[in-house]
Amino acid sequence: MLILARFVGIIMVGMGITFLLSPNALKQVINFWGQGKRVYIAGILRLLIGVLLLLIASQCRFVGTVVTLGILIFIGGITIFVLGLERIKSILNWWNKRSLLVLRLMALIALAIGALLLYSI
Repeated sequence: MLILARFVGIIMVGMGITFLLSPNALKQVINFWGQGKRVYIAGILRLLIGVLLLLIASQCRFVGTVVTLGILIFIGGITIFVLGLERIKSILNWWNKRSLLVLRLMALIALAIGALLLYSI
């Protein structure tokens, strides 16, 4: 389980770096997840990652931090299903219209959270 959590952290750091250097790549990812019902796959992934973090939290340096991340990610997954497809697509469209600076800031946050996760595991 710890290996999976490390993998999640590495993916978050990698995505953060990629989107920091190329915010247009983030727009492409937003467009990808906004097509059809793909957003529900993202919801399932968020639920699984949230549960994974909650399960491994007791083995981490910063238990409270990992539990908090797990809860927030899990709630994000639930939110996707509660809000429904059309609302989530409108939120994705809203993010897609943000400036490159805002997208870079979000990428920096993802990078920091991924690095914190890797450090705490």
